[in-house]
Amino acid sequence: MAGFVLLASALAIVLEACSLLRSDAPPPGQPATLDSTFKTVAASRAAPDWRPGDRWLYGLLIGTEHGTKTVEVVEIRDINNAPYYIVRVGELEHFYTTQLQWAGHARERKIESRMSPPLPWFTWPLEPGRQWTYNGTFQDPSGAVQRNDTFIVLSSEVVEVPAGRFNTLKVVHESDRGDRNEYWYAPEVRSYVKWVWRRDSSRTEEQLREYRAAPRS
Repeated sequence: MAGFVLLASALAIVLEACSLLRSDAPPPGQPATLDSTFKTVAASRAAPDWRPGDRWLYGLLIGTEHGTKTVEVVEIRDINNAPYYIVRVGELEHFYTTQLQWAGHARERKIESRMSPPLPWFTWPLEPGRQWTYNGTFQDPSGAVQRNDTFIVLSSEVVEVPAGRFNTLKVVHESDRGDRNEYWYAPEVRSYVKWVWRRDSSRTEEQLREYRAAPRS
């Protein structure tokens, strides 16, 4: 399955490149221009610098139910001699490395899950065609599960969400459990502006409504 996804992804990249060279080609799914692609890739050479106070508000659609989700960086904490972003989502605190790799979450300062090694939602530099894999262990109160995941930066796209119109890089993730994530990273907001998760008949979508950056001096 992973091989088929990678082959289809590579084909999509080639087709996108051909479309950019044809001035009369219709814009399938709002592809980015060649110039904006270069700028987006250049701005995505390294992980963004998150600061306490950075805050993202997303509109949330789970099946047919609507809601909101707030993601906020609350502190940078030293854990095992390494800095981690502590990110609050509702009642939970999530732990991310400075490379935006997810390491687990806690509730009321009590660890509820761990990912070892941290899950690399991003690998820098981001650029169309880049691929990586993950092999690790997810652990929670129910036990430990081995994970095998694949990722690919599929293309550069212009995405319009309630917060505005953004140049993005689209990443596709698939796990051996049947999960499929598509998410669009926008360097302008230092995070994703859209995320779609699917498993079987379940579907969840997030779209950025508002981004508030902490002061940077």
